[in-house]
Amino acid sequence: MRLSLIYCPALPILLLVLPLWLGGCAVRLDLPRQLSEPVPVFLLDHGRHSSLVLPAESGGLVRYSYGDWQYYALGRTGLASGFSALFGDTQAALGRRELPGARTAANVRSQVRIGIEQLIELRAEASDVLRLREDLDDLYQAALPARVYNAQMDLDFVPHPEPYTLSHNSNLMVAKWLEALGCRVRGLPILSNWRVAGD
Repeated sequence: MRLSLIYCPALPILLLVLPLWLGGCAVRLDLPRQLSEPVPVFLLDHGRHSSLVLPAESGGLVRYSYGDWQYYALGRTGLASGFSALFGDTQAALGRRELPGARTAANVRSQVRIGIEQLIELRAEASDVLRLREDLDDLYQAALPARVYNAQMDLDFVPHPEPYTLSHNSNLMVAKWLEALGCRVRGLPILSNWRVAGD
């Protein structure tokens, strides 16, 4: 994709103000209630992006993440890649990593190698978790020949079929996954500023 840059005098100010403005807008999560078979789920806020940790089928946990292929999966974090990821319509990546051990917040923190600014532990219906995990694993398996490993993120990445844009970024994808687990997401999670309703 060829990127044409058009200078706008207000663009630098917009790029500085927009994150500050959005950062003050917390996204509220209404958690599912009256669960017949609750299982733990962990929402990870890494500062600018989010990931989700689900129980694995045979014990342990699996971490899933979504982002731009060039910037997130391949680690090309230069200005051109960042600008393209923010303002373009780019190839997306689905990240996955198995986390063996107990289904606890302490185990998640001990195994996730990138920074976690906030970890929210919630409960979801086991059948909803199973359905979401199977959907994500089907996407992952379908693109397995193109898998790459990013050591900095400590995730295996495959191409995701839905393009990455500012209006369809990692936080918005995680919000979509949370809604599949029965959560109600109130607000626009452009940035990762999650709050559980009632906290």
